[in-house]
Amino acid sequence: MKIRLFLVLLAGIMLFGCNTGKKKPQRFDVIVSISNFDDGLVRLQRRLDDKWVTLDSARVNQGVVKFKGELVAPEMFYLGLDGVRGRVPFFAEPAEISISMDAGDIRDAKITGSATHDRYLAFNEEFENYSEELYQHYQAYRAAEELGDTAAVAAANKKYTETEAAQKKFMVDYLRKNNADIVSHFILYQNAYQFELDDLESLVVNFEPEPGSVYLDALMDRVLVLKSVAVGMPFKDFSQADPNDSLISLSSVAGKGLLLVDFWASWCGPCRQENPNIVAIYKDFHSKGFDVFGVSLDTDKAKWVEAIAKDQLTWSHVSDLKGWANEAGKLYGVQAIPHSVLIDRNGIIIAKNLRSEELRKKVEEYLK
Repeated sequence: MKIRLFLVLLAGIMLFGCNTGKKKPQRFDVIVSISNFDDGLVRLQRRLDDKWVTLDSARVNQGVVKFKGELVAPEMFYLGLDGVRGRVPFFAEPAEISISMDAGDIRDAKITGSATHDRYLAFNEEFENYSEELYQHYQAYRAAEELGDTAAVAAANKKYTETEAAQKKFMVDYLRKNNADIVSHFILYQNAYQFELDDLESLVVNFEPEPGSVYLDALMDRVLVLKSVAVGMPFKDFSQADPNDSLISLSSVAGKGLLLVDFWASWCGPCRQENPNIVAIYKDFHSKGFDVFGVSLDTDKAKWVEAIAKDQLTWSHVSDLKGWANEAGKLYGVQAIPHSVLIDRNGIIIAKNLRSEELRKKVEEYLK
C-alpha cells in the first residue's frame, strides 16, 4: 500500500510539473474601502513556508485603495495596515473582489466577489463551532482543577478529547468530499501538523490535480520530506552552532548509542514541561548509552541559553536562531514542538515523538 501511494504521489508531481505551464495566469482586482485610515499604507501580502512576502503596497486615497495582479490558481492573500495589529485574510482569484473594513476593527472586514473565499468561510464557520466548544470544555477543566474536583476534571478532559476528535473527523470528511477544491488544499496545508505521514499522504493523493496550487505543491513536498525521515530511515545529518558558536554536526554524536534529537524552544510551554522528564531519563540511562541532542527553534540566543541553564539540560545543544525557519527543523519536517526523533546505534530512526513514560519505556527496552 505504501509503495502504491508513493508511486501515485510521484505521478502527481510529474503531472503538476507538466500541466502548470499550460494554465495561463488570469487577472484579479481587489478594491479595498477603509474607514478611519486616511492616507494610511496598505500592503498586499502572501505567506508560505512561514515567510511573509509583500506583493504590492499603496496608500489609501479618499478611503479606497486598489490592487491588481495575476494568478494561476486561487491563493490566500492578506491585507496589512501600517500601525494596525493583525491582517485581513482573503482568497484572491480571477475576479473583482471588494473588501470593506474599519481600521478600528479589521476582524469584521466584509469580503465579496470571491467564490473561493465564500466556500472557505462556509467551512470555517462550522469548524469554529467545534473550536468554541473546545474552549468551553477547557474553561470547565480549569475551573474544576482550581476547585480540586478530580471527577469534573476527568469529565471535562473526556469531553475535550471527544470534541477534538469530532472536529478532526469533520475536517477529514470535508477534505475527502471536496477533493477537487483548492480550499481543501489550503485547509490541509494549514493543519498538516495534525497528521501522521500515512494519513497525510492518503489525503494528498486523494486530491484532484490543480495546476498552480501552491498548497498542494507544498503538501507533496512535505510528504516527501516526512518519508525521508520516517521510522526505519537513516538519520539526515546537519550542522549548527552551539551556545559557544562552535559548529556541531548531528553525525558527531549519532551512532554511538541511543540518541534523542529533541526539537524545542525556550518559549514553548509544552517543551519546558517535558524537559524534566527528559532530564530524569538522561540521568538514569546516560551511563548506559543514552544521549540527547537539543535543537532549538529560538531566535533569541540569551533566552535559549537561559532556558538550558534553568532546566538543567546538560547535553549538547545547537540552533541557527531562525525560529520556525530552522534549517534542521525543515530537514526533519518539524511543524510543531516538542518534536523528537530517536536514533539507534546504527544511525536508524526507530521512533518519533515519544514522551514521558513512553520514551522511558523505549529507552529501557533498547538499552537493557
